[in-house]
Amino acid sequence: MPTREPGCSCGRGPSVVQGKWYGVRSYLHLFYEDCTRASPDWDGDGSSPHGAWAPLIWKVSLSTGTLFLLVGAAALAAGSLVPPKLEGIGEEEFVVLDVQAVWYNHTLGTCRLVGMALCAAAGALGAV
Repeated sequence: MPTREPGCSCGRGPSVVQGKWYGVRSYLHLFYEDCTRASPDWDGDGSSPHGAWAPLIWKVSLSTGTLFLLVGAAALAAGSLVPPKLEGIGEEEFVVLDVQAVWYNHTLGTCRLVGMALCAAAGALGAV
């Protein structure tokens, strides 16, 4: 019978005799052979291949996304629900422009814009 190289590079297990394969194998060998250190991604010091950064990255991005969503929703609500002030006061012929009202209405528009941007950033961070 022809010999085959093992799929697991450790060379141990019930179907290996002096480094040679025999018989038909199924995927059960992945569960029953002792090939814990044979993975090419394993660095041997007990840490995962991606290190400890992967859980930290998704936790930070999720919490930052949630914070952005809350602040963005608050800014969007403040910009939309607070009524604007009248900018022009007076009769048709004599109109006085209220500069503070113009600034106030511009600030409300900025709040709406920042709220939409923060909600979009929160969606992007949530997708990551």
